Amino acid sequence: MNRVFRALVANDLRLFFSDKRALVATIFVPILIASFFAMIFGGGSDAKKATIAVLVADADQSKVSRKIIEGLRIEGSFTLTPASEEAARAAVGRGKASVALVIPKDFGKQSASAMFNPLAPRPKLTFLYDPAHNADLQMARGLMTQQVMQVVSQEAFSNPEVSGIGDALKLAEADTSRDPQEKSALTEMLRSVQKWQSRPPKAAESADSSPGMGMSNPCEMESEAVVAKKPNEPKDASGGKAGATHVFIGMGVQGLLFFAIDFAIGMVRDRRLGLWKRLRAAPISRLMLLGSRWISSTLIGLVVLCAVLAFGAMLYGIRVNGSTVGFLLLAVASSLMVAAFGLLIAALGRTEGQCRAFAVPAVLTMSFLGGAWIPTFMMPAWVQPISQLLPTRWAVDGFDLVTWRGLGLVDTLPSLGVVLLFAFIFAGFALTRFRWEE
Repeated sequence: MNRVFRALVANDLRLFFSDKRALVATIFVPILIASFFAMIFGGGSDAKKATIAVLVADADQSKVSRKIIEGLRIEGSFTLTPASEEAARAAVGRGKASVALVIPKDFGKQSASAMFNPLAPRPKLTFLYDPAHNADLQMARGLMTQQVMQVVSQEAFSNPEVSGIGDALKLAEADTSRDPQEKSALTEMLRSVQKWQSRPPKAAESADSSPGMGMSNPCEMESEAVVAKKPNEPKDASGGKAGATHVFIGMGVQGLLFFAIDFAIGMVRDRRLGLWKRLRAAPISRLMLLGSRWISSTLIGLVVLCAVLAFGAMLYGIRVNGSTVGFLLLAVASSLMVAAFGLLIAALGRTEGQCRAFAVPAVLTMSFLGGAWIPTFMMPAWVQPISQLLPTRWAVDGFDLVTWRGLGLVDTLPSLGVVLLFAFIFAGFALTRFRWEE
């Protein structure tokens, strides 16, 4: 019994080590993938992070607004680009920019005056943001608050023409509802500010570079999610489901890729059992045989993708807010591309073990870099151009455009074209490399 047991174990080991390609892939491919991800996320503090694209619509063009914009630029987390409000809104709606900042006219004058005068109008800073980039919005709001308080307080303390200190002092002196002791302290403080503002010009110039200190929030900040939406939709109907929609799209595309692995392994198994050799003996062309498997696997993949998205629609309310035709064409193109990828795996792999060992890391890499796991904007700056070389990136971005972004067919055509191009490249390469017998 022990001899039989040892013989069975030895046979399994011999079979494993006899397939050199599968052995190399099983051991070294995980090492390569782990090294790649470690290089991306564990590169240390010197790794360059992707900056956030922010469009700035400055209708004020005052000294205050220019200093605020310059402070944000120096901070280094943003790539600031001037634009009109209309252009900024269109760019954010199409995903070309994460956040847009709209600075209204007379912002500098009104914000400085509002620091000391509670009756003065408070200007509104508006953030237009992509719903998929909520973290970018929060960072922009935080840094903007810091810059506004610093710059506006400098202006309020150094420029008596806009600070509104005189009006605030008159209101404080005429206020009979305030506690006398509190009223005395407030009026004394405002008079001190007036004395500070009336200091010699040389001192005022030096104070312009000091931090300064404000009394209250000089402006209001509001955020608006911007997506292209149907005329009768509520304001946040498209953007509210952005996260859930992106997740289901990414997992749907990844599910197609794993189906391609099973499809390829089945083809290699049929070839090992001699099925393909017998089929080739029949009066059937190579193109017809592989073409039939390509189309059948495409139809199966289409069912898989639609099932995943249909479940997301029922459970999380995700919708096709853009072009329905664009969505259907993208679904067909993605299924064609993934089915062709399965043909390619079957053409390159000699055994089932080789197919699995090489294809699984490839699928995981394509899914990760293509944005199926996490949005690509969260990756380091040097990784994002690489992701554009993968069909999964174009497929995921295309589905985003026609679902929660609510864009039309024309906006989807670049993604559709790239996905179809990869489909025919994979299919053509598989046709020339496929082996009909072991």
